[in-house]
Amino acid sequence: MTQRLTDDRFEAALKQRTKPSVLFLCDGKKGYSLVAQSILNHKADTYFNCLSAYTNEDCNIEPACRTLKHYNIDCTDKHLDPIDAYTNHDFDYLIALSPSSVQSGKKLPRYEKFIPWDITEGGEAEDQERIVKYINDQINYFLSVYLYR
Repeated sequence: MTQRLTDDRFEAALKQRTKPSVLFLCDGKKGYSLVAQSILNHKADTYFNCLSAYTNEDCNIEPACRTLKHYNIDCTDKHLDPIDAYTNHDFDYLIALSPSSVQSGKKLPRYEKFIPWDITEGGEAEDQERIVKYINDQINYFLSVYLYR
């Protein structure tokens, strides 16, 4: 069960503005924004304030947590909320994991840089291992660009 984001909780999470903020966005069908958030936190949580969101009415985190457990990565939905909870906040990076996540018609938060990924590669997102590898590769690229600039 996910918690609703409060302004106090959001401000506490982003209080250390020396760290850039990243919001991962998915449609919620498989909880892939949580996968991306968890992988980035696993690799570089000291460098980023990382959150995740979804555009559907609810988010199925079971597949995400099962997949992350397979890779010994902590799975917590502590910073996973519906996109509506973030509309009045600013982010350094908004990373959309699929076209469907931004085509929902829901208002997006303000951001400095928008980064579109397509975990579906134009098709269905069914092969979890391939998708987790894609997310991991994209995060490695994101880290190489951000940390070595």
